[in-house]
Amino acid sequence: MEGFYFYWCSWACWIFATFLMKKTKARTMLAAAVLISIMLSIYHITIGVFSITLSFLFALVIAYYFITKKSGWKLVYMLLSMMMVSFVYAAFHLLILIDPVWMLIDKTWMVAIMLTFVCLMLHHHFPERLLCIIAGSCQGEMMYAFVIKTYSFPYAIGSLAFLDELSLSCVCLALWSALENISVYADMVHKQMKRNKPL
Repeated sequence: MEGFYFYWCSWACWIFATFLMKKTKARTMLAAAVLISIMLSIYHITIGVFSITLSFLFALVIAYYFITKKSGWKLVYMLLSMMMVSFVYAAFHLLILIDPVWMLIDKTWMVAIMLTFVCLMLHHHFPERLLCIIAGSCQGEMMYAFVIKTYSFPYAIGSLAFLDELSLSCVCLALWSALENISVYADMVHKQMKRNKPL
């Protein structure tokens, strides 16, 4: 069912932000952004020949807002990595459209795992990874829509299927970053215990 992963991941994120995170401005912004995304997911607007969900536009605008705060080579690298994610996203969906037989698991999971792997290779910090995967996926979705439209196929940009893939990708990134932090913390504790070990 389209939208299952999006709504499940969104509500899980909202619960985590509301009840488990420290009371900071970042927590409030995250919880509000998640609720707005959920509310906007059922609304579409038409721009030219394309039907676009408001959740898609909201995610894209937020990602671009934070990306524009970067400068210099960090901005250049972010733009290049976004383009790489965009091309990977669009190429993968075109490959599925042309030859769907080779898919071994559910498409949503395949896309999420692949995009997560690409972002992990390109960036080392969670905020940059998150921006890259959101902006890159949105741009890839637009590229794919332009290609599909040349063949007169109906396609809605930012549909629930796309939101499923994006939300699952973000969750995969968050879980991987959590594992990285746990391993770093465990290593610090281990070194501290060895340092305090009596002779």
